[in-house]
Amino acid sequence: MPCGGNWRVSPIRKRWLMLSDRSWQGLWRLVALGILLCYPIMVVKWIPFGGGARYLNVLAAPVCLVLLWQAPREEIRGLLMSAVRWGMPFLPFVLMWTIAQLWHGYDPLDLNPPMRLLWCALLFLGARLAGVSYRHLAIVAAIGAVVYCGVALVEVYGLGRARAWGGTYENRFGQFSIWVASLCFLHVFLEKGKSESRSVNTLLLLAGVLGCISTWLSGSRGALLALLVLIAIAFFRATNRRRGLLLAIVMISAVLAFCLLYAPMYQRLELTFGEAKAYFNEADFSPTSIGIRLELYRIAFLTLLEHPVIGPGYTSLNQLYETHPAFGVARPEMLDIPGFHNDWAQAIGIGGGLLLVSLVGTCLWMGRSALRNVYQLAFLGFAVIFSFSEIFFTNKLGLSLLMASWALYAAAEQNQERSA
Repeated sequence: MPCGGNWRVSPIRKRWLMLSDRSWQGLWRLVALGILLCYPIMVVKWIPFGGGARYLNVLAAPVCLVLLWQAPREEIRGLLMSAVRWGMPFLPFVLMWTIAQLWHGYDPLDLNPPMRLLWCALLFLGARLAGVSYRHLAIVAAIGAVVYCGVALVEVYGLGRARAWGGTYENRFGQFSIWVASLCFLHVFLEKGKSESRSVNTLLLLAGVLGCISTWLSGSRGALLALLVLIAIAFFRATNRRRGLLLAIVMISAVLAFCLLYAPMYQRLELTFGEAKAYFNEADFSPTSIGIRLELYRIAFLTLLEHPVIGPGYTSLNQLYETHPAFGVARPEMLDIPGFHNDWAQAIGIGGGLLLVSLVGTCLWMGRSALRNVYQLAFLGFAVIFSFSEIFFTNKLGLSLLMASWALYAAAEQNQERSA
């Protein structure tokens, strides 16, 4: 080996080093993409890091920080500003939630909404730098739908459960299932299907059907309402009328199949109307699933009348009944519920009218920013329609799904515009 300062790397050695460097960069990019895109694991407890929102802070956050550290210094400022703009629609709800927690002296403080916003802003940056595309997201949604269907089949027909739940919660599992199934349908019918091969579109449609089956097996009635959102989008937002009509027909067929072909689901839907009718006709309501939900809306309305500004800062329904005798005597079945069963009543119970208005403001701001993006419009529609029967915005797992999806698809849109 030469000892002087004139030693130089041979052309062959230099070329090998460049190829090696590119190979490692390609491998790192592939690993980073895989980690950032694995959000469907959140609802399946049987998968490592699943059964919670650890995907955001344990898996995605470190990868995003490394990608940000590797980014060119001259691009950092622009990236950070784009992340701020991305997170602006969520600020009214997140800020008012935090203020209500501090005002009422919650111990411990529930800072899940601001933490979700922080982690998902970081996810948005990582997705921008990793080059996440709409095709990546469609493939991941398809894989998620297939996995959910497999989990549901094992739980219901293998383990004998009445409803599939993924180790977390039946209704949440149903929401995740219809969420990823809808992304497969949207990709094929309304957005990117023209650029895909027929075989890819066929596989995406098959995965969407499997996602619908897992929703079916979860027995979640609220999750089925997401199909109504898709039908509305197909009619009013489709740029290709033929494709929009085809999607609407597929969704209507799916709704009819859910309602008529699967006896447990048909019975649960039939109970919905019977329980709602009984609630309004009985002097003392029956503690059924629908009856309890309607009673919680009544309690929330009375709470808003007594605490119209910042709310009572409730911690449990038992505490709320004890401090408000006008609400009447609580049924034992009511006291077994950890809290209000919907976001709007939950917002009133924690932060009163201010938090309720902030939640509405966030939804309107999200809607305004999603006018050009069919995917984000669907996310907002799903979240709002879920929020009337389950807590979604005020639930860690629900809010994580909404913000993570919003971040990934916003990043895909900006990556597409940049490469155009």
